[in-house]
Amino acid sequence: MLVRIVTENFRSYGQETEFNMLPSSNVRRYDWHVHTRKKGAGVLRTAVIYGANAAGKSCLIKALARLQEMVIIGGLPPLYMRDANKFNDPEKPVSIEIEFGTEDNQYSYGVSYKDNVCVEEWLYSTLKTPVRIFERKWNAKTGKTKIELEAKKKDDAKSKMLVSLLEDNLLKGNELLLSKQDVLKNKFITDAYDWITQKLQVIYPQTRSTSIFDNRYSDDTFKEQSEKLLAALDLGISALTLKDEDVESFKLRMAEWPELNRSIDRIIRMLSKSPEGKNEAFIDSGVFTVSLRREGDKYYARRVQAQHEVKEKRYDFELKEESDGTQRVFDFVPMVQNVKSKDYTYVIDEIDRSLHPTLVRALVTKIVTDKNMKGQLIFTTHDAGLLDGKIFRNDEIWFAEKDRETQNTHLYTLDEFKPRTDLDIEKGYLNGRFGAIPFLAKLNELNWEE
Repeated sequence: MLVRIVTENFRSYGQETEFNMLPSSNVRRYDWHVHTRKKGAGVLRTAVIYGANAAGKSCLIKALARLQEMVIIGGLPPLYMRDANKFNDPEKPVSIEIEFGTEDNQYSYGVSYKDNVCVEEWLYSTLKTPVRIFERKWNAKTGKTKIELEAKKKDDAKSKMLVSLLEDNLLKGNELLLSKQDVLKNKFITDAYDWITQKLQVIYPQTRSTSIFDNRYSDDTFKEQSEKLLAALDLGISALTLKDEDVESFKLRMAEWPELNRSIDRIIRMLSKSPEGKNEAFIDSGVFTVSLRREGDKYYARRVQAQHEVKEKRYDFELKEESDGTQRVFDFVPMVQNVKSKDYTYVIDEIDRSLHPTLVRALVTKIVTDKNMKGQLIFTTHDAGLLDGKIFRNDEIWFAEKDRETQNTHLYTLDEFKPRTDLDIEKGYLNGRFGAIPFLAKLNELNWEE
């Protein structure tokens, strides 16, 4: 579970800024919105973030995704140089830190970087008093990284040798120590790595669901629950079908789309040269959404189709033939089911993109009011209709506002205003009571009629 995000000098977050999922002591309602954990702090199940365009909502999501991306690829990404706040000292490093809880522990993990170098990296256990698991610091004068690992006395010699190898050979300046978890073989490092790479799920407006890669839609329970969800959202879809066939047969039937077949051939060549673990790839063409997978020397094409029933006849539609809103719902289907049954943390930027406000409200309300919800849902939106005390607690509603002088984003919650329980939050927000809305005074000065 996510506890907090702290970022500094990342894009619009020029100064150290914190977003957290910690429940406020001022809020008494909906105590079941708090996940009480056996180990670590209790955290809120949901959070919604509001703000004007360019206020910094998406920047917060990007900071979290950047940290995850770096852990997954094992180092700084190619576009790292665009991360720093342009109004700050150019020598100041970017810093991103997250605190999160796993089943067995709670961790604080962070990275500070500049000039294609990881300046600092740290991992602490924060269950009670912070306990260092590792720290690494870059020495600009020597051009080397200093690493400190916590080791048991019986493993002290072995630990020193491993640190020496990492400092001298194994760890490059732009690589992350956490991503060397297979070398370090430390249960805490592995535990933290697994949560960041697997249980944290970030969804952007352009993110396409990869659930067709696996066998979820061939699972009767998943398929049935998905169909019920789609039917409840009134999308006109009566059933889902999983089409899985030999790639050569698929190419023959798709002969009228030569560009698609060329893409398939290109991906087959890529998969044939890929390491053993890389057996799948995704094609998102103008007509089809297809996954390709390799099993030994054979290749298969897989896609999910939606069935529409009209006058007792069924018609198959490719996902690409559905509306943007319906495709967006398909992106959310695995999330809706996982967040109910697993301790995953889903972070969604612009949950309302391409979706009708009524549909968004129904979807969010269904998730938030489920008392058996196991995971977390955090999202940004412009849909003020969700500003409802019957859905969210005051400490679950966040605002992002950019200072006009410094262009820095700061974050705050509705709870800081201590509103009355009978207050119309949506009306108050749109009237500017809580800030975080566009400042449109200069719009009236535009004399378009002249």
